[in-house]
Amino acid sequence: MNIQDLIQRIRTSLGLKKELPSEAVLGFLHILENVHGEEMSCDEIYAKLDEYVEREVNKKDAAQLMPLIREHLDTCSECCDEYETLLDVVEKSAEK
Repeated sequence: MNIQDLIQRIRTSLGLKKELPSEAVLGFLHILENVHGEEMSCDEIYAKLDEYVEREVNKKDAAQLMPLIREHLDTCSECCDEYETLLDVVEKSAEK
């Protein structure tokens, strides 16, 4: 279940039938990530890296949906190397 589905289930359970626009969901995600209050560790990045790469390959604006991961990749060369390797593998396998 993704965040948008979860939010919609909450709204439905409260009797709010109108669907949320994507901008509202993105704003909610941004707030949730900022509540984290600290940088993500490399272990946390590795645990989410496959999801990030999958979103990026599928043109789902991974950097906007997962800004803390993008920020970490911009500052951590080890995680960035892992990201680039995984991205290369996924893109090459998609070409076949």
